[in-house]
Amino acid sequence: MATADPAHLDARVRAAELTLAAHYGRTLVEHLVMASGSTVRVVEYPAVGPSDAADPRPPILLLHGIASASAVAVPLLAALTDRRVLAVDWPGHGLSGGDVLPSGAALREHLVAVVDEVLAFFQLAIVDAIGHSLGGQIALYVAVAHPDRLRRVVLIGAPAAAFSHAHATFGMRVAAVPGLGTALLGLSTSQRAHDRAVERVLGSGVLDGYPPEISEIGYLTSQRSEFAPTVASLFRAMMTPFAARPEVALSPSELAHLAVPTLIVWGSDDAVLTPERGRASAGAMPNVTILEVEGGHAPWLNEPTRVGAAVSAFLD
Repeated sequence: MATADPAHLDARVRAAELTLAAHYGRTLVEHLVMASGSTVRVVEYPAVGPSDAADPRPPILLLHGIASASAVAVPLLAALTDRRVLAVDWPGHGLSGGDVLPSGAALREHLVAVVDEVLAFFQLAIVDAIGHSLGGQIALYVAVAHPDRLRRVVLIGAPAAAFSHAHATFGMRVAAVPGLGTALLGLSTSQRAHDRAVERVLGSGVLDGYPPEISEIGYLTSQRSEFAPTVASLFRAMMTPFAARPEVALSPSELAHLAVPTLIVWGSDDAVLTPERGRASAGAMPNVTILEVEGGHAPWLNEPTRVGAAVSAFLD
């Protein structure tokens, strides 16, 4: 691990989060939620300015990708200053507790249960959801299981393995190898090496020009003891070392019944699934809008102004 003092590491994460939030004119409040046997941390970004009790829009639930952190999506909040945002540190990620999934775990049910318990903690009957990668996959699972809980959904980047034909990178396949994945993810590494690994998925130079706290938070949280075993178990639940598990992708029938209004912001060179290869799955959804932009798996970082305006307008 990067440090022998977990409390010091976590303090560095919190300090970086405060700096990053302030850069985008936001404050934050930390909540701890017990969900499916794990302590799940939720970072609340209150709306900027006076609250309007008559505002019909629900809070936004922000769901990050696997082996990532909510910090990567904080630049998107610059376009959502009038919205209350609840950013979930998924178990094993951020500053949440670990949650190693056993072999044969019912992945869909588990992911939906965590969201259910987060919504129950905040006493929310309905939310808007923004999901990146695995976060988008989770949002779609919730839309299938509880269509009345989501008013609108934004998928930024391909929703991981929720669509057929998603591509597992070499690193993802290695992470799914029992034992080996945990060992490799648990290696102490440098931030430079971590940033290179991030760029292999999100796109070369994708964080250039952004506050350094984004990559710092991702690196520091990847060095926590909870990260490697939990993330490896998630990869194993989603795929074998060769391909995604067939039950993970949404079926054509499920996609055809997803009536929740959905916006997909899709990078033309998405390393997980390009718009061209994923259009059959996306097109099966009856109430979907697709915005294709130049970029990779984190398109809001490639075209922040255009994507921010599109997401804000859609959620309004």
